[in-house]
Amino acid sequence: MGRLDEGRGRLKALFALALLAGTIYLGFKVIPIYVNNYDLTQHIQDVAVNATVHRSSVENITKDVVSYASDLGLPVTAENVKVRTGSIVTIDVDYLVPIDLKFYTLMLHFTPSAENRQI
Repeated sequence: MGRLDEGRGRLKALFALALLAGTIYLGFKVIPIYVNNYDLTQHIQDVAVNATVHRSSVENITKDVVSYASDLGLPVTAENVKVRTGSIVTIDVDYLVPIDLKFYTLMLHFTPSAENRQI
């Protein structure tokens, strides 16, 4: 009976170790994407404020957002960016990031947006 209990204990330990390793691997893959999305969100908020003050065109705002996202390694294209200007500048970005986990491709969906009103 003692050897059977030892085997179960080792199996539990191996399972826990595999679960911990999987969680760490997933964290290394996913956390940088969330950090980059946060950076993009901060950037589009800054762009919305500047576009209100400087009356930037929709094309210039879109190029700026796409360029910044590209620098972060995010798959954002001009089609993913919706900009409305006027007394209110609104920037909406909608994109998917595929993450290859060797056995499964995880699709993360992000929709950062920003809005700024003229005073």
